[in-house]
Amino acid sequence: MNKKILIIDDDESVIWVIRKALEPLGYEVEAKTTIKTGIKVVDKFKLILLDLMLPDGSGIDALREIKVFNPDALIIIVTAHGRMETVIDAMKEGAYDYLEKPFDIEELKITTEKAFRDIAMREELLKLRQTKEDTIPFQIIGKSKSMLKVFKEIGKVAPKDVTILIYGESGTGKELVARAIHNNSRRKFGPFIAINSASIPKELMEAELFGWEKGAFTGAIGKTAGKIQAADGGTLFLDEISELDIDLQAKLLRFLQEQEYSPLGSNKIIKADVRIIGATNKDLMQCVKKGTFREDLYYRFNVIEIKLPPLRERNEDILPLAHHFLEKSIKAFELQPKKFSKDAEKALMAYNWPGNARELENTIKKAAILSRGSIIEKKDLFLNDYNMCSIKEFLESKLNGFLNKMAEVEKSNLYDTIMSEVEKALFSMVLQEANGNQVRAAKMLGINRNTLNKKIKEYKLI
Repeated sequence: MNKKILIIDDDESVIWVIRKALEPLGYEVEAKTTIKTGIKVVDKFKLILLDLMLPDGSGIDALREIKVFNPDALIIIVTAHGRMETVIDAMKEGAYDYLEKPFDIEELKITTEKAFRDIAMREELLKLRQTKEDTIPFQIIGKSKSMLKVFKEIGKVAPKDVTILIYGESGTGKELVARAIHNNSRRKFGPFIAINSASIPKELMEAELFGWEKGAFTGAIGKTAGKIQAADGGTLFLDEISELDIDLQAKLLRFLQEQEYSPLGSNKIIKADVRIIGATNKDLMQCVKKGTFREDLYYRFNVIEIKLPPLRERNEDILPLAHHFLEKSIKAFELQPKKFSKDAEKALMAYNWPGNARELENTIKKAAILSRGSIIEKKDLFLNDYNMCSIKEFLESKLNGFLNKMAEVEKSNLYDTIMSEVEKALFSMVLQEANGNQVRAAKMLGINRNTLNKKIKEYKLI
């Protein structure tokens, strides 16, 4: 493992002592005497020893800046100006540890060794998580201008540990964006926990978030940690936050402000270091005006906003997504290699996709499983959508198996049999659609009412 250490300190004697203590142990030490020169090279180091009093600024400010450029770096504060307030400020900003000058050489060695052990453990944990995630890939596919804008926004906001609100219609991939933010932040070594506020009854949501003590409510037979505790050190993704109960919103606001909470049925205050990313498909400002969403919580969430475009507004992403979902389905269901026909691709591009990428994925998955042969046709994609499939294609798909059986019978009277069955089904469906109104049904069919009445009697539809 790379054992390079950066010192940012203007005291040459301190630099000399650190070099003399650590270089014989195999550490490679580089020193800079100003924040400006140190910031230029911070991305090359996993461990940084930082002085609090530097010629060109405060070490606390430098700490914040380093966390932007290299969020994974561990930073040990080294200073002769040790005060309780300074220690607290440094640790709040994410310092790994704190050494006071003049420091004990053995303490320096132990702290440095411990830091690199922690770095090694984090990297191993990340590898294990990535291996697990590789089996269930979550990619954001897109080359359209609107998606490139989203990618840039993810890159900008991920390192900054702030609350984020993701707007987008159902199926646009809000959770994928939240995961991408998590995986590109300093919290990527911690857990990513997702919870859908709309899928959990309102009366249970508080317990789900904050956990509960034994006996807190009927059925609470034991103490249970909530999702916030599970996400400690990582990210909690709250989907459909507009569905949160108004009383629960106040408790969530308190957690966002103080990073502390009390489990249901307890007066105990628990601290948790959690970044919260919210998502919604509703206009939250309209919810504020209606009184269903707290204004203070809205502004707390809306520090940074990412808007996901619907699929119909990024046509150039449809086919890349479709091919990605097809490859994914083939691998997941161990299918033979398949590809789309030209007509199928045209149909995919022509459809509006009201359910967005989720609807596209489900459509491709179904077609991959049910289609015969190596080519996926238009009719395989839109089996239940008569608008996307011609009557000829629809009838062909339904009649193929029937015709094979009837061909074995010499006197099958094929024409009369099929025509009567199709007519009977058609008249039955239209009458049902017209709620039994024969005048309306005749107009829909484009036939005389007397003809319709005759067919009704013939097929005994009433």
